[in-house]
Amino acid sequence: MIYPDQRHLLEMTTIRRERLLPEEALGQVDAREGDSIKLRDVVARGVIPSRYRILDAAAALRLRRPDDLEELLLVQVGDDVDVKTPLAGGMGRRARRLLSPVKGRVAYIGEGRIILQETPRAVTLEAGIEGQVVAVRAGRGVVIETFGGLVQGVWGNGRRVNGVLRVEPEDGLESIYGDELQMQYRGAVLVTRRPLRETGLIIMQDQGFAGIIAPSMEADLIEPVLKLQQAILLTEGFGSIRMSAAVFNLLNSFVGRQTALDAALPGREDARRPEAIINPSARTGGRPPRANLDQTLQVGTMVRLVRPPRAGQIAKVLDLPKQPFLLDNGLRVRCAQVETITGERVMIPLANLETFGK
Repeated sequence: MIYPDQRHLLEMTTIRRERLLPEEALGQVDAREGDSIKLRDVVARGVIPSRYRILDAAAALRLRRPDDLEELLLVQVGDDVDVKTPLAGGMGRRARRLLSPVKGRVAYIGEGRIILQETPRAVTLEAGIEGQVVAVRAGRGVVIETFGGLVQGVWGNGRRVNGVLRVEPEDGLESIYGDELQMQYRGAVLVTRRPLRETGLIIMQDQGFAGIIAPSMEADLIEPVLKLQQAILLTEGFGSIRMSAAVFNLLNSFVGRQTALDAALPGREDARRPEAIINPSARTGGRPPRANLDQTLQVGTMVRLVRPPRAGQIAKVLDLPKQPFLLDNGLRVRCAQVETITGERVMIPLANLETFGK
């Protein structure tokens, strides 16, 4: 059995998602099992306890003796400090100074060190999706079940927003740019088929988008995108890749619906996929099935190719040879023979295939 990686692309499915406070938070859950939950409902509250930061002030100021720090102190034990508050150093314009890296209180000074206690941070956890609470995680949060469309991507900037789904004009994001505010896009989650450029980020800020679903962007935009409050989700990857027809057509069918965009930032210890959950226009019939997480790769399966030069293309599996295939780069690996939508038949490593789930 071959179990390929999956990124779901589903018109209607049952979805269960955990909404949990950070592990370090001390919290309480405000929702109960069976409760109906709206997008902005607070399901849990908590406080992240104070942390201590030990600063080697003598080393930072290049002092010969730790006791020399006393003459250069600009704060005392018990003082409240903000980020970049001067803690110690000379008074001249070019004098070396030690600045606070955090907001908090001076807890200790001695032996050439300054210890800061960070200010406790209160956190509230919103549901983020509409649905029903099916389980409660004591002190942490809830599991919410909902119904709707599900489109998963490959990268997100760590933001979570909600908005009505819109598609860019035929002339692209750039055609929205101008002095006049176009209210249909304000607070919306906008879909673009084209790679995201720096101009698109400027337009998003100018027009007040809640987020953008784009196929790709250049890697040099990662740093500025991570600083945004708006959510950015990439469906294909980095570079200059257009959105696949299958992804765009499904998103286009959802235009006008409320969308929860969870642009999760991929991490080694976090299995979440960046995704968009689209509320159904109307709930009819019985409960739709949950996505099959154990789908096997078989002849006839429709797959997405995830590595250049065919990244984003859709293909159909024609054969699954048991013997490894020798690639042009000299590697001998298990492959699948696939047929692309253009009719081309190629051998693709199994690691470069994804299924859409079902």
